[in-house]
Amino acid sequence: MELTCSHCGHTGDKVDFRFLNHADSAGVQCFRQCPQCHGAVYCEEMEEAEAYCGGSVWGTSGLRGRVFTRPRPQKEREREG
Repeated sequence: MELTCSHCGHTGDKVDFRFLNHADSAGVQCFRQCPQCHGAVYCEEMEEAEAYCGGSVWGTSGLRGRVFTRPRPQKEREREG
């Protein structure tokens, strides 16, 4: 599916336009960001899958499954030791 930016006129595939947010909570309307002028483009999402060329599952990163802890404050360490 091709999109055209209403701000600068750039035309490209839907995959090239970054997904920003849904325009309404229960519909298929959304906003995508133009790769050239970074303006918001209103479009209707179709039920077709986007062409994704990555090696991992869409939306995951190297941070998935990691546990992050904060360093303990000095007072807390002194109470235990």
